[in-house]
Amino acid sequence: MSEIQTKSWMTPDADIELYATGMYRARGLSARETAMTRAKTLKEIGDREGHRVWRAVADRITLVHTRAK
Repeated sequence: MSEIQTKSWMTPDADIELYATGMYRARGLSARETAMTRAKTLKEIGDREGHRVWRAVADRITLVHTRAK
């Protein structure tokens, strides 16, 4: 992949934060399990970038939960 193509696949950290916050507000701590399930499914089908993003969302949900306490 060229540098331009690689950059187009990067998900901004702000997007991950936004998605994690929204999922946590909608589902509570079970949002982490939902994100991890998606990450696992994507890994199984070979989507490494999707797995990375959903894993980051799951990790961020834990942080959102910690801040909400």
